[in-house]
Amino acid sequence: MNLSTFYKLHGMLRTALEEKFFPKGGGKRNFQKSDYCIDTDIRLSIAIRFFAGGKVDDIALVHGISACVVYFTVWKVLDCINECEKLSIKFPDHAKQKNIARGFFEKSGCGFKNVIGAIDGLLVWINKPPKKVCKNIKCNEGKFKCGRKDKFGFNLQAICDHKLRFTWIDIQWPGSTSDYLAWVTSKLCQDLDKENSNILYEGATLVGDNAYVKKKYMAVPLKGKRAGTEDGYCFYLSQLRINIERAFGALVHRFAILRAPLCVPTCKVASLVSGLCRLHNFLIDENEDRIEKLGKADLDMLKKRVSKYNKDNCDEQDIVQLRNGFQPYDLLNLNATNSDMLNRQPESDT
Repeated sequence: MNLSTFYKLHGMLRTALEEKFFPKGGGKRNFQKSDYCIDTDIRLSIAIRFFAGGKVDDIALVHGISACVVYFTVWKVLDCINECEKLSIKFPDHAKQKNIARGFFEKSGCGFKNVIGAIDGLLVWINKPPKKVCKNIKCNEGKFKCGRKDKFGFNLQAICDHKLRFTWIDIQWPGSTSDYLAWVTSKLCQDLDKENSNILYEGATLVGDNAYVKKKYMAVPLKGKRAGTEDGYCFYLSQLRINIERAFGALVHRFAILRAPLCVPTCKVASLVSGLCRLHNFLIDENEDRIEKLGKADLDMLKKRVSKYNKDNCDEQDIVQLRNGFQPYDLLNLNATNSDMLNRQPESDT
């Protein structure tokens, strides 16, 4: 996340942050002039660094605060993010679904026209929940363990569009729950199963793996060994379904806190993941905005550069991914050489 993006996010959250952190009334003293007052941009910086995987002690040392203030700040900022209407994750309406379908159509090697999202599940890694917590929520601690990955966690169900933005998320089941059960018990699935459901436009479909069941609104690979056109169908379906895997990968890479067991209370995991998904969408939108602001000549030059690393046809999304891996200012500087970019060490975009 660069400086301009940070302050744009701060501008969206500033009013809510001031309401959370600044006291109201209580005398004539101007608390903002106090040496102990922490500005809202510093509060946001603390939370972003925590999400990026920073150690609490390091964050406290850099910002000159105590460790307890770090945790207090993170949860208050997270509340502001989850309450921000501009950052909300809403399932797209028919008009947006058709735009997404056009995006998937451009990505499809065989011209699938009505795909409006890719769905899959992700295990959100956590520490073993305390017995007291499990007793309160009436769920055995063993239910949180995913036997396939030998980790404790939550099952995150998500749908993404062609630009890797999350259009729907649901995290309410422990890690041992199958993707199928987590999906069919979600409100979205139950609404789609209704006889007169109007959530999707006529002919629209989601794509998923074999953990899901084929339905009118769900396309899944054919089971068993196939050949000919059936094998081709599975291949080209996977070509679109892999976007949700890429979205999960981008989320975990961007917010390194997800690479290790979450050392947070079990009851706050869902809130944390929801906030990270909202920030993930915001950062993707920011990258798209920068691409759109480039002139045609600059965009053509960037495409030529990307093609030197990717011999296949490249689009704006490829440029975004390359910029995420290298220093963005070098790519925007059209006088920079390819060797200059290759010698750069990748930087985190959070």
